[in-house]
Amino acid sequence: MEAIQKRQRHIEEQVFLIDILEREGHITLDQQAALRFERKQLALQMERQTNLLLKARIRA
Repeated sequence: MEAIQKRQRHIEEQVFLIDILEREGHITLDQQAALRFERKQLALQMERQTNLLLKARIRA
């Protein structure tokens, strides 16, 4: 779970950074693409973790 929290924090920081860069007039297409990828990776990681927890719960 700690890895998920770290990834969530990283994504939040990137959103904040992109917002600042956009306000300053920078083009952030690369950063936005990287952020989309990170969000997808987080969703996959959360899904895997949920599935593992559900499997453990069923066995118990």
